[in-house]
Amino acid sequence: MIVINATWQRVALCGLLAVPLALVIVCMVPALLVLPFFASGREFILKLIDKITAWARAIVPRVDAK
Repeated sequence: MIVINATWQRVALCGLLAVPLALVIVCMVPALLVLPFFASGREFILKLIDKITAWARAIVPRVDAK
């Protein structure tokens, strides 16, 4: 039986959650190139980037938290 400590479980979980995040970012590239030229598009892009940043901060473990 293989026992993995909690640190490696967090690393594996972050690695698994980083894959969909990277896929979403790659799929957004065309929209990020076109939408900023429209007034409503700029606002949408800024909200979307804020949400992705919040999601990325949620999946990355904090080093200083003990």
